[in-house]
Amino acid sequence: MRRPSWSTIFVFATIAVMLVAINARPSFPDADSFYHAKMALMIRDHGFIHSFPWLQETTWSDQYVDVHLLYHVLLIPFVTLFDPIVGMKESAVVFGLLAFYAIYRFLKSIGSPYPEWLTFATAFSFDFLQRVSMPRAPSLSVVFLLFCIWAMLTSRRKTLVVAVAAFVWLYHGWPIVLVAYFCFVIADAAARRVARPGKDDPVARYDALRTGVALAVGIAAGLVVSPYFPTNVLSSVADSVKIGIDGSHEIPAGVEWKAGSWVLLVLVNMPVLICAFVGTALLLPAKASSLLDRSPARVRSALTLTLYATFFFVFALRSMRYAEYFVPLVILSAGAILSMVWPYLRQGIVPLKKDLRGHQAASRFRWQSHAVVAAVLLSVGAMLFIRGVNHSIEKGGVFTEARYRGSADWLRSNLPPGAIVFNTQWDSSMMYFYLDDAQYLLVGLDPRLMYENDSEKYRVWYALCNGDDKEVEKIRSVFHASAILIDRRNPSPIGGNAEESGQYEKAYEDEWSQIYTPISTL
Repeated sequence: MRRPSWSTIFVFATIAVMLVAINARPSFPDADSFYHAKMALMIRDHGFIHSFPWLQETTWSDQYVDVHLLYHVLLIPFVTLFDPIVGMKESAVVFGLLAFYAIYRFLKSIGSPYPEWLTFATAFSFDFLQRVSMPRAPSLSVVFLLFCIWAMLTSRRKTLVVAVAAFVWLYHGWPIVLVAYFCFVIADAAARRVARPGKDDPVARYDALRTGVALAVGIAAGLVVSPYFPTNVLSSVADSVKIGIDGSHEIPAGVEWKAGSWVLLVLVNMPVLICAFVGTALLLPAKASSLLDRSPARVRSALTLTLYATFFFVFALRSMRYAEYFVPLVILSAGAILSMVWPYLRQGIVPLKKDLRGHQAASRFRWQSHAVVAAVLLSVGAMLFIRGVNHSIEKGGVFTEARYRGSADWLRSNLPPGAIVFNTQWDSSMMYFYLDDAQYLLVGLDPRLMYENDSEKYRVWYALCNGDDKEVEKIRSVFHASAILIDRRNPSPIGGNAEESGQYEKAYEDEWSQIYTPISTL
């Protein structure tokens, strides 16, 4: 086994420092990480969870499917060996590094030149870096998705079955692998025509079909061999269609679901897009000089990855969260194209330097080209990284145990187990689930879960929280709640309406939370 080069060590050491720097903050950018930590602890202590009463007015209260099951299982060592919150940050660094390593290994497998520097370019897309550095499943989803694509491109069908089945267990976004297969089929047909113009090879065509069968077997295995079968089948459809595709603006969602700007998408991902542009620009001169590698495997890889990257570019315009797939696929597409034009670069540029300056000059030119690439990437990336980290600290550092522990302790001490709490903010609900699982809230993780469960109740809840509906008696008559919990990050007029009604009074208050209880129970 070859030892890694100094440039590879430098690249991954730098990426590791960047991941550690992001996770050195005491807070999390969102509360979902607390949900994942709690689920890992509950699976460790109680086995698989089949009911989720902690979000009373959501679809999970009746039918719960752990759509991140494998991720939660993989978190168990981290939340066990360390404090759970520290363990989540440790897992974010490890899984984030795995995502970058998967990109690097994929680039090497398709014969890309300078795979370490192309991998480094992805680290300078702050959107991508931020997504894979979060203590959540996206980093591992990138790893498994790339593993599935690699298995398709190399016709490793048994590996594909296992990889896809694991992907289904890991992440509810697994249907994206189907899009990868469609891109592969189109690219495979084109590659065969490039290899044998005007002829079609039915045997090769059946290879793509066999790959599709392996994909279907893997999906079926992941769904059927599951503690949540058959409910998980319906939940997969719901997650893909109602959340992943439906663009309804009636229901608020997290920042990651917001539509992106193509200008911003291009600017933030400039390093990887420059790599793709350079490779594409060299296709014509390489072809004209007959130094373009048009072997079926290279053409198939380049077309598959380019089509798939284009697909995620469109989806990234609909939702910024898809940058986690768009960025690595762009750089893989660039690597695949550069592998096709590499004979042209080697025979055209390097020999010219040898002729002009001799062998030593050629070696120096290679070393200088590495240095120039590194300097440009470091300069651009450093600016983007510093800007991104500052933005992240300013905008996202609100979810810490300390800020919500006081109100969570009050709920545990003053309400009986199983009491329902009317919460006004959906995104902080998982903080209370992590800190105190004795009481139940109404909504959390995604407000669509409440809307899909009962759209009328969702509208009542939303109107009460916004003050459009002042009939606070609905808090007990409709939701059977024993208390009102207000997250003061987004002040709600419901507290004032509750006091004005004469039915509630303030029982607890700190900088971050307020709790109101019915006067009759005091």
